[in-house]
Amino acid sequence: MYSKAIVKFTVATACALFLSCAGSPALQQPAQEISLESTPKKYPNGSETVFWNTSTSGGDLIIVGVGGLQMYDSGSIQHALEDAARKVSLFAGLRGVAVYYENIGSSFWRYNVAHTTKIDYNEDYLGYIERLRYDPDRDIIINERGAFIRVRYELPEPFHVVHPSSGSETEKPDWVVTPPSSVAGFTAGVGYAPPQMYPNRAYVASYEAAIANLVGKGSTSIEAKNVQVQGEGYNYDNIQENTITASAVIDGFYILQVWVDPTDGGVYTLAIAQFVKGL
Repeated sequence: MYSKAIVKFTVATACALFLSCAGSPALQQPAQEISLESTPKKYPNGSETVFWNTSTSGGDLIIVGVGGLQMYDSGSIQHALEDAARKVSLFAGLRGVAVYYENIGSSFWRYNVAHTTKIDYNEDYLGYIERLRYDPDRDIIINERGAFIRVRYELPEPFHVVHPSSGSETEKPDWVVTPPSSVAGFTAGVGYAPPQMYPNRAYVASYEAAIANLVGKGSTSIEAKNVQVQGEGYNYDNIQENTITASAVIDGFYILQVWVDPTDGGVYTLAIAQFVKGL
């Protein structure tokens, strides 16, 4: 059912996949194609250790869950586990609808753009937590950007994909500069989220934006209409309204790489899907 290769999460920042560790010693080192090999962790004892190697030859899903900081480490880790479980549920299958609305008039003030995405998936995903495997001494980071946990989830059939990393601590990866339409035979999508007040939320917004990008590759309908509105006096303005709606069923949604822009903390996500079909 699933193609066979090797899953490899790679990191375009010096900290690693899913992390931007501003102010940590790791940022002072040249960027390398490693996964948190030398990044200090604050859990459980603040020591530095070699961990977070997300390459696999076993065919399991390797997922990094991201959670917000709580009063106690246990609460932060629980939030990260819930995010990881949600990603397992998204891999199992989802339906998405993305709507893009554009309002254009002759005046600068008449320009407006809005977009939204609705994702339907198995929201009873917390049951997956019991099947997530991780080493509490090697697979957890808690820092100023949130809690991060690397987990394995065993699938009935192996899942593998190969995609080499590119970019560096200061250079955007190739897939950010030129988003690919496919990776290793899978449909690819790239999402971006600007920095937010709570950094961990940017990671979630980024992979949801990647879902929206994949949904846009399903079926699309476009509705356009002209509206005339009266301005001051006898002045009239013709408004062009465009609504683009895309919908799709997505199977095998999987996050391959994440890059955090060191200049502002914006988060980019490269994701793939085994199957994207318009509704």
